Amino acid sequence: MDIELPAVRSEAETVVDEDLPPSTVEYLNYRAIERNDWNVEDDDLFEKAADADLDERDYGVMEVERDESLLRAAEQAGLKWPFQCRSATCAMCVGVLRGGEAEMDMNLFLEDEEVEERNMRLTCACSPVSDDLQIVFNAIHMPYAREIARNRG
Repeated sequence: MDIELPAVRSEAETVVDEDLPPSTVEYLNYRAIERNDWNVEDDDLFEKAADADLDERDYGVMEVERDESLLRAAEQAGLKWPFQCRSATCAMCVGVLRGGEAEMDMNLFLEDEEVEERNMRLTCACSPVSDDLQIVFNAIHMPYAREIARNRG
């Protein structure tokens, strides 16, 4: 019996080329977006963040191995990103991909539309594919994310 999980990387796609360098991940806290009255869909969102002199816990850059989850890399960098289950079954660690490519190797919560059209990713199960990546973490505080968490939780 084959079970198809929504918007996840296949086992064949999970193989990582060991010769690839780590991905450069630029991150931004959704709470900083709220505090500064920005919009997560602003084209210049990360430029605004770079110019805003935000604390490292709200905005920064980190190197992430291609086979490492964004959440784990953030923790190893001393950052405190929200999470709960670590098994891609809730929305607590949800982020919004704003640039680059990242794939989830597990997803038991988000619908395909949320991944493909809203660019949502579960950071506990999400690894970088592209050399550079921009992600808004702590997106559970977005009204849409809170609504889906409440309705599916």
